[in-house]
Amino acid sequence: MGYSVTELAALVYRSKDSRAHEWFLMSSPMKPTALVLAYILIVVRIGPGLMKDRAPYNLKYILTIYNIFQMIFNSYLFIMVWNEMQAIRSLMISNCQIDRTDEKLLECLSFGWLYLINKVVDLFDTIFMILRKKNDQITFLHVYHHSIMIYLTWFGIKYMGVREEFGIIITINTAIHVIMYFYYLVAAMGPQYQKYLRWKIYITKIQIGQFLMAPLYIFASVVKGCQISKPYTFWVTIHACIFIYLFVDFYRKAYKKSSG
Repeated sequence: MGYSVTELAALVYRSKDSRAHEWFLMSSPMKPTALVLAYILIVVRIGPGLMKDRAPYNLKYILTIYNIFQMIFNSYLFIMVWNEMQAIRSLMISNCQIDRTDEKLLECLSFGWLYLINKVVDLFDTIFMILRKKNDQITFLHVYHHSIMIYLTWFGIKYMGVREEFGIIITINTAIHVIMYFYYLVAAMGPQYQKYLRWKIYITKIQIGQFLMAPLYIFASVVKGCQISKPYTFWVTIHACIFIYLFVDFYRKAYKKSSG
């Protein structure tokens, strides 16, 4: 059945849960798009241009505060979502749906929105790299990952609402980020602590593994007979494959060649 331009626009702007419509970034797809485009412009043109003839900034104390904040933020999200997620139980019941009150659904949705805000805060990772003139760390994987995570999270909140696989993604990702920002915290303390930073390879391995979790859960849901839309399944699977490819390529270049 065809849609008019007005009807298509209404579908694009309509939220799965209308209560989230007025939250920051959620009312229009143009808002996350503008944010991501501004981020890419700063990373590719504005930032390097401004720093071209400047000495790198010493951001030791700023990075310390930032990394501690990220550890606390991600720990909070991990605990809140972990306590509410019922991924296994949803596969044990006939309709695969966890019954939640409207208030509980709104609370769960707010955790997803806080996760989106955390992805926005993550963009400062790149800003700090620019200010420190660590441009070799600003790879395609880095920029793509930060950019697309905002879109993927926004899409889930806007159009899909509360789903158990989102809880899986958030809990695993926030747990990894707690470890990752602890690593960055130690690294920011100075060269004398470099000898304690030989476990970065394991963070990368865990990051690769996390991208398998959502597709595997959806596959288990399909086998169970849960009703899941084909476009949604394709959307999740294709982006998981892209992330796995990019992170495996990074792993091969960063670790395999160095050990060789």
